Amino acid sequence: MDVTGLIDALFAHDVQGQALSVPWSIDYFSVVVGALTGALFACDRKLDIIGTVVLGLLTGYGGGIIRDMLLQDRGVYFTSHPDLIVICIAICVFVFYFRGLFRHLDATVFFADALSVGLFALAGASKAFACGEGFVLSVILGGITAVGGGAIRDICVGETPGIFQQSNFYAVAGLGGSFAFVALAYAGCPLPIAGVACVFAVTFLRYWSVYFDWKTASEADLTPHVARGVGKVLRVAEGVFLHGGDATARQRRLPRLLRRHATSGRARGEGRARDRADAALESEGFDACSRADGAAARSGAGSPDASRACGDRVREEVVRDDGDADVDSASCRDSSRD
Repeated sequence: MDVTGLIDALFAHDVQGQALSVPWSIDYFSVVVGALTGALFACDRKLDIIGTVVLGLLTGYGGGIIRDMLLQDRGVYFTSHPDLIVICIAICVFVFYFRGLFRHLDATVFFADALSVGLFALAGASKAFACGEGFVLSVILGGITAVGGGAIRDICVGETPGIFQQSNFYAVAGLGGSFAFVALAYAGCPLPIAGVACVFAVTFLRYWSVYFDWKTASEADLTPHVARGVGKVLRVAEGVFLHGGDATARQRRLPRLLRRHATSGRARGEGRARDRADAALESEGFDACSRADGAAARSGAGSPDASRACGDRVREEVVRDDGDADVDSASCRDSSRD
């Protein structure tokens, strides 16, 4: 049994085949609003009267045509209501010649568009549910019906469909409403209540996404987070289940401890050499540097940098002498041992 079969078995109720009778006025309203938004879109893109009418019809009917072609059952809604086609053409022509009337109706048009998306989702999900397409396909066909017209409209003007870009919830709202309807229908809820829940879910998701500025993510890469998590799990498993965590940790810490010990030893050796150089500077090189500073001061060319350089030279000579002395003493010890 595939995944869709398992989901359908989860909602094992004898409810498939039931049809939600939606009043013709609601279907007409959703198609008319879709044609209106498509015509306004065409006017914004500076298309002519033909382009405005075509985009209006594609926006109003596109999602339903895709749904009916996929279902291949109960005819095509576009060809079943020729009177609605005439109404949509008349609305597109009106929008083209009187577009100025809609410039101050952005809020009204947005509300009508959100409501029409909800009605389209309801029409697609309810028809797929009535045809017995199952839970998953009913949700998908509801989402396609809700946003298919807008995607075709964007493609016709050479743009990437808005549902494929980072934006406020549009396709997400359509899928959410379709899911609400199908889930309630499979749960045995009366279909009219499920239809109302679908429209409300789409409308509120659309409004909330705009109000709270919720947007879909354009890119996401969880690889670094997953890699860190897997690394931690592997380390824990190595220490707990393989019983080698302590030894492995000691082996990993050993090179660091050796390097730290060698570094500290070198630092201590350099510190002792520096102390001997300072003592020798005080005893042997102080008079020479003082004489050099006095001569430079009498000539007017003395400076703190010069005296500091003199002290550094004396210190280097003393350190070099100490190193040679250490080497000589070591060679003497070796020869005496031989």
